[in-house]
Amino acid sequence: MHKVGIPNEILIDVIPDFDDVKLGRDTDILDISYYEVNKRVIQRKTRRGNIVRIQRDEGTALRSGQCIYHQGDLFIQVNILPCLCVLLDSQNLSVVGEFCFDVGNRHLPVYLKADGRFAVSYDGRLYQALKEKYTGSIALENTILEPDEQITYIRRPILE
Repeated sequence: MHKVGIPNEILIDVIPDFDDVKLGRDTDILDISYYEVNKRVIQRKTRRGNIVRIQRDEGTALRSGQCIYHQGDLFIQVNILPCLCVLLDSQNLSVVGEFCFDVGNRHLPVYLKADGRFAVSYDGRLYQALKEKYTGSIALENTILEPDEQITYIRRPILE
């Protein structure tokens, strides 16, 4: 991580290996959307106007609160912005399975929130279809979709 020739541009090519740092520091925030957490190149201004260019080779997803830069007393942290989501609230595994199948057919990632609800980013047509099919179990809500909440696959034990 270092500064480059363009005034005020901060080039980040390596993400520091430490977690949330806020106390006693001059912290700046880089706002990103949930679908940008895996991008290898991001260029935009932070809340305080610092121009940041992330250009990295690694595929590790960025997380809310993660410190991505520090120089002296300046720390830059990631903030994943909330977005409108369709949430399913059901304890019935059959309903959950159908929901995941319906959403999977649209190739949208499904997220498991800490409160046990399943979330997918808002899509107008999908919302109408889900609302009709899962009456009473579907809600619209602004929420943050963290990369570690995304359901990617289920690990199966290796049979010998």
